Amino acid sequence: MIAYMNRMAYRISCGISKYLWKPILIAGFFVLVALLWTFLLQHVIAYPFVFLFFGAIMGSAWFGGILAGIWSIVFSSILVTFFFIPPLYSFTIDRELRSYDAAFILCAIAITAISAARRRIETTARAARDELEERVRARTAELEQTNREILERERQLRLLTEAIPQQIWRANADGVIEYCNRDLLEFTGLSRGDLRGEGFFRIFHPLDEPLFRQSWNDARLASSRFEVQVRVRSAARGHRWFLVRGIPQRTASGEIDCWYGVHIDIEEQYQAEEALRAAQDDSARWARTLSMAEMAASIAHEIKQPLTALVAQAQACKRWLRAQPANTEKATNAAENLVRESMRASAVIDHVRSLFSEKEPLREATNFNRIIREALPLLRDEAVRRGVSIHLELEENLPPIEADAVQIRQLLINLAINGMDAMMEINGERMLTLRTESAGAAGAMLTVGDAGSGMSEEIRAKIFEPFFTTKSHGTGIGLSICRSIVEAHDGHIWAENLTPGTAFHVVLGSKA
Repeated sequence: MIAYMNRMAYRISCGISKYLWKPILIAGFFVLVALLWTFLLQHVIAYPFVFLFFGAIMGSAWFGGILAGIWSIVFSSILVTFFFIPPLYSFTIDRELRSYDAAFILCAIAITAISAARRRIETTARAARDELEERVRARTAELEQTNREILERERQLRLLTEAIPQQIWRANADGVIEYCNRDLLEFTGLSRGDLRGEGFFRIFHPLDEPLFRQSWNDARLASSRFEVQVRVRSAARGHRWFLVRGIPQRTASGEIDCWYGVHIDIEEQYQAEEALRAAQDDSARWARTLSMAEMAASIAHEIKQPLTALVAQAQACKRWLRAQPANTEKATNAAENLVRESMRASAVIDHVRSLFSEKEPLREATNFNRIIREALPLLRDEAVRRGVSIHLELEENLPPIEADAVQIRQLLINLAINGMDAMMEINGERMLTLRTESAGAAGAMLTVGDAGSGMSEEIRAKIFEPFFTTKSHGTGIGLSICRSIVEAHDGHIWAENLTPGTAFHVVLGSKA
């Protein structure tokens, strides 16, 4: 309670000082100064008190506010009435001078109001300016601190990218390369200036540069990350395979601020995959060779005895017919034995042929689009090795087919690799087209087209024959196997010349 009373007493004291004594002292000071100067100047100029007391009132209102101005009016009116308005040294005013005194008071009130209002406006403006300056200084300090933090983070990020043993680059929102780390510069043997802008694309193999540009442009249009395998030129070791990943960096509003890219060296992995594929090719080639050798040995082993018996029976028949007289009965028996051994040889041949006859395919509902997508990884690796680009034209809502997906996929791979081989000798663009479309009531059609030199009508008529080939290293059984697979599925396969190139069409229908 005592503390509360003390606080109330302090507030009352501060209020009296602010609203009473301070205005009175300010008004008294200015009015006293005006009075003294009036006494000094009244013998020099006429009526100096008017201007001097108006100035005192204005100064009081300016420095002390409206209350000081009012006290100044009161003091000024009393002193002017007593000292300067007849009768002098009296508070009585002549009748003819009362209007003059009233005008003085009204002007004083107007001056007080104007001065106090202007003082208040200027004080408010000064306070607002000071507050604004303080806010500007605070905001400037915050921005400077933020800029220092950003610069520090950029410095730390740059140190980090330089320390990571990985090739890293950064591009702006428009896709222009702005920065490459030291590992990338050392690998390519180029400077940062060389790799800015379009110069960056020179580090890729000429065959891989269009693939990287296409992936890069698609990612920028879709505002999404991308991933592509390309060869990067080394300053000392030719070209090496890298997995290039690009990731967009977004602002708080979701807009792309910049792009970061990283190169992951997959040369050893790629070489291992190539070696594995080569080993698989060699294994398949040896398997085919061994199969043919086994087939030849089987034929030789199985048919040797029937052929020996055929020769023996033929010689016996000849001998019995030459006998004198001819022994027709035994010659007839020998001829019957010839027929029986011939039928046995035919059965042996049918048995050998059955080794190459496919069993009834295990068919299931599928479509060409799915089979193409499943085969794309292998086809893409083959295309990269041969400098071939693959173009897809897949019809949506393709009708399903009843087929053995494994066999149809092998059919697709055989046709695609044949198309790639057909383009190895050309110098222009090597593009393999895989197209699917509905074939109406017949089912669905798969087309594999190349941009090679095409084939003559004579060759086109023989390409599906076993062991017919135009390749120096071919066996001539690939297209024959393709035809066997298609025919086993009750389908149809044929070749067509393009301008340029060749297209193979396969039509399969739904199983009834």
